[in-house]
Amino acid sequence: MEKKVEISNITIEEIIKIFKEEEGIELSIEEARDILSFLTMLLKITIKSFLEQ
Repeated sequence: MEKKVEISNITIEEIIKIFKEEEGIELSIEEARDILSFLTMLLKITIKSFLEQ
């Protein structure tokens, strides 16, 4: 059985909303941008590593 993987864009507003609802943490737009940048970098590294195996 093949697993379907879905990747969708996440906005800065969605990151702010998730942190507020799940953790009760109020993020600034700059903090949310930093988190988005980190997640993007982590995804790129993971995909590159997967493809090299």
